[in-house]
Amino acid sequence: MANCKHICVALFGGTGERFGAPYPKQFVKLGEDPMLIVTLRELSHCVDIDEIYVVAEASSRDDVYNLILANQIKKVKAILRGGATRQESSRLALEFLKRSGTPADALVMIADGDRPCVDPDIVHKSFLAAEEYGASVVAIPATDSILTSKKGVKVDSYLDRSTVYFVQTPQTFNFAAILNAHIRFRKKEVTDDASLISMAKKPIAIVPGSKDNIKITVPEDVNTYLLWKAKKK
Repeated sequence: MANCKHICVALFGGTGERFGAPYPKQFVKLGEDPMLIVTLRELSHCVDIDEIYVVAEASSRDDVYNLILANQIKKVKAILRGGATRQESSRLALEFLKRSGTPADALVMIADGDRPCVDPDIVHKSFLAAEEYGASVVAIPATDSILTSKKGVKVDSYLDRSTVYFVQTPQTFNFAAILNAHIRFRKKEVTDDASLISMAKKPIAIVPGSKDNIKITVPEDVNTYLLWKAKKK
């Protein structure tokens, strides 16, 4: 792998409403520790990651700072203010990296903070693929039939599931390319960062993901995480 800086931007957002918590979701306990610490600890154990930048809501930054400090997660270099949307949060983080002197050829991995089941092998392959193609996205093949419906009342069409993938994170990019894509398409609403690279007509490599790479969305997902943790041991 080339000798360029490997950066991880970890996005922690959301109010916890869908989860049913009265506080931001990153503070939900996964066993003994809040999800914030679980995810950051797993990311920090990945040898391919040199630095981590945490993006959090402005109102929770002090609590986030204190937790990271207490748990001595030394790869975390800064805690950044999040935006109104996930897309804006990513862009603000990338603009901070630019102001901080991040080289154009650095590789930047953007990860959902609510995906705590981090697989170091997937992280490694993501960086390798991004180095070769300029961008990589972790995804798993669809196993169910997929249909489209504009109004949710009747079926418009079926998709060929052999060509459909479910997108996960991490997603990893050449720093200059993803920053430029965010700035160029900032008025386009998207749900993930790789969509912007696709809009720019640039190649994106698919890195095989895992069903274990769950997103903590509802309380039942905590049990799934705990099963993963037990299996990992």
